[in-house]
Amino acid sequence: MKFSNAIVFVASFAGASASLRAQTPTTPPKTIVVPRDSVSIADVQRAADELARSVQAVVKKVTEDPQLKIAALNLAKESVNAAQVVVNQQAETLQSVLENLAKEVAAASETIQKSKPKTH
Repeated sequence: MKFSNAIVFVASFAGASASLRAQTPTTPPKTIVVPRDSVSIADVQRAADELARSVQAVVKKVTEDPQLKIAALNLAKESVNAAQVVVNQQAETLQSVLENLAKEVAAASETIQKSKPKTH
């Protein structure tokens, strides 16, 4: 259940983020990336801080804007439906594999029984 909640949250966040980007004018990124071979801890910290600020802004807009909230909930619902389809498909595949393995085990057991010498 916790995994599905995480999937729903990530899907909702992604959908809300996409909706937010669609509604707000695009602006160039504030940071300039300088290509180099190594990254310092300070660079990683700055990137993490910027990501946290972005996440907070998106979450705030989603909670304040009823249209974004509805879009996020619809996206979450569709994500759950898609996950259910995948689970059902995997269950069918697993069932088929298990049936085939059971047949192979039964055939192997029969072959072993036939090849054993009968002793009385």
